[in-house]
Amino acid sequence: MNSNISSANHIVKNTRPLWIFLLAALAALSLLFVWSGAGRMMRMQTQTANRAEFAQLKTQDETRIVIEVTETMAETTSKGRIRGKLLERQDDTHYLRTANPADVAWDNDTRLVMGKADDIHPDAILHITGKVAADHCVQASQIVILTGYVQVK
Repeated sequence: MNSNISSANHIVKNTRPLWIFLLAALAALSLLFVWSGAGRMMRMQTQTANRAEFAQLKTQDETRIVIEVTETMAETTSKGRIRGKLLERQDDTHYLRTANPADVAWDNDTRLVMGKADDIHPDAILHITGKVAADHCVQASQIVILTGYVQVK
């Protein structure tokens, strides 16, 4: 009986470095996973095109813009166009008006975030993500309603 206990103690002592190595490897992998997730989050910040960058965009370029709506036009019940003025970001909650116009097309495939279609009206503030069409209109893949969350000067 005594030899069984000493044999078990011997096995535990011999595998202890293996367990320490496995735990250290698990901790390193967890740190790597968290680090890569933080990097993705930093890249996903709402970096928007300013007026010069927006003017230089080509057809099929992916863009993010913030506009103040001046006019909405419903082409059908599931499709529409939005006209607005491009806003320039000062910080996360403050934007400056510009005289630069921006047109946006949207449809049923466009995701609406922090609001609904009824929230798209004149004076609404929208963060648009989409691709530039041939007519320099942005085909929206996502619209975030920022009205009430940001200030425009």
